[in-house]
Amino acid sequence: MSALAIPTTNDTAAPIALDGGMQFWAGLSYGTASLVQYLILSGRLTLPHPAMIGLVWMAASVAFIAFGVVLKVGSDSLLLNDAGHRQFRAVWVSLILGAFVIIAALGIMLHRLDPALNLSMLTAPITLSVYGIGWRAAAIMTGKSWPRWLSFGAFAGAVALAFLAGTPEQSLGYSLCLLVFAVIPGGMLLLRR
Repeated sequence: MSALAIPTTNDTAAPIALDGGMQFWAGLSYGTASLVQYLILSGRLTLPHPAMIGLVWMAASVAFIAFGVVLKVGSDSLLLNDAGHRQFRAVWVSLILGAFVIIAALGIMLHRLDPALNLSMLTAPITLSVYGIGWRAAAIMTGKSWPRWLSFGAFAGAVALAFLAGTPEQSLGYSLCLLVFAVIPGGMLLLRR
């Protein structure tokens, strides 16, 4: 075989096992925070100070990082040692980190341009777009079709939530989308083991 030969796929390679831990914990943490935000914005729940909503989102971040990333609660310990599975998790960690960076950069820009603009209305479409990319990558990496359908749904959800920007219903819709595109599929993958 010459050095210029095109490599072919290895049909004997083990399939990449999907793990739903990060998706489950991110969806549960941020979906709950979004539901609390909806209750606050719709007047069904009051806080001593409106800025305390940031504490809800910080708590969601701590919970997600602790349970989904650091402790890997629910993930199969045998899977965590598999090279393909580590690649799968690395892709999702990269996507989640990218979403945080995009949201932080936009938040800084919005604050510099007009502090009255609300970053929260951008968070839901950005995050769902990242989920769409992640599920699409999962479909490509595994050859399975069901993650592709989740990606299409997450992309459609991102567009739908953009139309709800500036309303309390956007937070409720975001919470429901995270349930459908993160908590349920992530939980099913965790239970599958």
